[in-house]
Amino acid sequence: MRLITLIENETARRDLMAEHGLSFLVEADGKQILFDTGSSSYVWKNAEKLGVSPRDIDIVVLSHNHYDHVGGLTQGIRLGMDAEIVCGEEFFDEKYRRREAEGVYTDLGCGLSRRFEKENSSKIQICGEMLQLTEHCFAVGRFKRTNKWEEISNKFLRRTALSMGPDAFEDEICMVIELDGGDSVGVITGCSHPGIINILETVKTRFPGRKLAFAAGGIHLKDAGEEQRRRTIEALRDLKVESLWFNHCSGEFLEEAIAAGKSGISGGRLRSGDCLFFQ
Repeated sequence: MRLITLIENETARRDLMAEHGLSFLVEADGKQILFDTGSSSYVWKNAEKLGVSPRDIDIVVLSHNHYDHVGGLTQGIRLGMDAEIVCGEEFFDEKYRRREAEGVYTDLGCGLSRRFEKENSSKIQICGEMLQLTEHCFAVGRFKRTNKWEEISNKFLRRTALSMGPDAFEDEICMVIELDGGDSVGVITGCSHPGIINILETVKTRFPGRKLAFAAGGIHLKDAGEEQRRRTIEALRDLKVESLWFNHCSGEFLEEAIAAGKSGISGGRLRSGDCLFFQ
């Protein structure tokens, strides 16, 4: 099995692009699973250089409906990608960010509206608590919000037909991979808006008795306060996460803490072109 970073905010190779966004390719069980699609068509320029064709993608998992995670989807479809699309509940609701000027909002979507859902309904699967993707790969959602200190910024909003209000990111899902003959799991996240500890604790309840071999992806701590950062590191140690591989929205403090050995957790940053291999 292999995980390769197709695109994120930084690049490990001079010939690969970087952008504010995230996309991984997971090769497992004879399938190619695309986890998020970056912000734009740049993901496909990188994919070509990395030997990945949109026509070979079997499953697309979309962590949540923000442009920096789903922006490359429609271009992939135009390039011939004909894959099953997996997303969470309420994924197609409109997403906004409140700007500093009162009453001004930025649309965070990229055209994946209810119309897109209707036109592609035969290819879309909705993940509730858990959806099996392959023999060893699962999408997981409906995260339990037990750690109230993992705050979601009130600048993020969700608009429905009835109202505009704070976005609780009920649509966010992660991907879980069974490893080591089922003794442990790896967890792949998009932004972890519901809180990385809430996500990992939920995974532990859905996969009882399994070790957390790794967590990889976006961990939305770049704007978090010192208290939340400290408690997150402590909780990761308590959960015995063996390695933490982060990028995109995670924040420089996490990279500095791990590099300096202050966190007690191994790992590092996954840049465009970086790979993880696992069994």
